Amino acid sequence: MSIQSWNKAGFSYKNDASIANALSVHAVTADTTNSPESFKFPSACEIETVEVYFTALSAAGLSCVLFLARDSLGNFGITPGTTTGSTQVVQQSIGGGTPDAAIGSVSYKIKSDFHHDSGVPNSADGTIYVCLRLIGGTGTADIRVNWRA
Repeated sequence: MSIQSWNKAGFSYKNDASIANALSVHAVTADTTNSPESFKFPSACEIETVEVYFTALSAAGLSCVLFLARDSLGNFGITPGTTTGSTQVVQQSIGGGTPDAAIGSVSYKIKSDFHHDSGVPNSADGTIYVCLRLIGGTGTADIRVNWRA
């Protein structure tokens, strides 16, 4: 449970993130060009969920590892507790009733308070860093971090 009442809900966004079979760190903030309703990441908020929508995948049946970090190097992991991350199988798209191995998504429930710390090296107010890895493949994804502030 949060220590304060939140009065605003929104999301921050990253378009066309390249993800490989090695850890990659993606700055997520406002991207009003590709997602007009997105906002910069709040300095104090509760992180609700992270959605990763793959617009291209190298293969079916891949697993995605995710953790959130305070910094652009991925050194200061904040959730899901350590930099080992949380792993999920990418769910194939079933648009039109036919599975499409080149498109898919994962969604992670976070439910964690966040407060920006300006003393963390390589961090930026208004940005959260989503660290991703596709086990055994590559892909391109749009990332949405949903929050309450």
